[in-house]
Amino acid sequence: MNESTASVLHLGLMGGMFDPVHQGHLKIALTSLENLQLDAIRLIPCGNPVHRGEVFASAQHRLAMLRLAVESYSDIGIDDRELNSDEPSFTLTSLQKIKQEQPDARLFFIMGQDAFNNFHTWHRWHDIFLLTHIIVAARPGYQLNPVKELETELKKRMVPSVEKLKQTEYGKIFITEYDLLDISSSMVRETVLGHKSLAGLVPELVPEKVAHYIDTHKLYAREADI
Repeated sequence: MNESTASVLHLGLMGGMFDPVHQGHLKIALTSLENLQLDAIRLIPCGNPVHRGEVFASAQHRLAMLRLAVESYSDIGIDDRELNSDEPSFTLTSLQKIKQEQPDARLFFIMGQDAFNNFHTWHRWHDIFLLTHIIVAARPGYQLNPVKELETELKKRMVPSVEKLKQTEYGKIFITEYDLLDISSSMVRETVLGHKSLAGLVPELVPEKVAHYIDTHKLYAREADI
């Protein structure tokens, strides 16, 4: 990091349902902190999803599990603004508010390959590039397969290194080569349905305290548990 950016807050952001949060989420966050040389990461749980299907655990439970998952990481925080709003959860809106609150921060929005393949369907997705860099984290079993319009943006905005990424304030795309965990929230929910308890599967899928919370509150014991 050069002297001109040394005092700038480099803030990573990760959105998602976190239904529930799992070790894959934490691996992305921790790896991004180190490899992208970020100062902090905020997880932004979705309140009223526009593109996603059914929500299985309530906002209260999802937030509680997130807090348990990150409590030992001083550089990872939670931004619960979407959970506290009745409005549709648009990434653009959250980014605009964060930028208003911290105008000097440089934002790095982190998403998986599967999410990036559908990025062109997001609300005013072109405008998101005016606020943040996009970090695409490779996920096992998924390939980068953008539609033509998104592929055009990818070719125009992609940078080959973190150094190049840090040279501009926003608008670039960086494809990571992280060694990520092949874990999904649906996998955790299906495991609960099949085994009834996560106690013997920690810490492979979720942090121990999150597993205990799921078991205690009997979350995901049915196909819909809200």
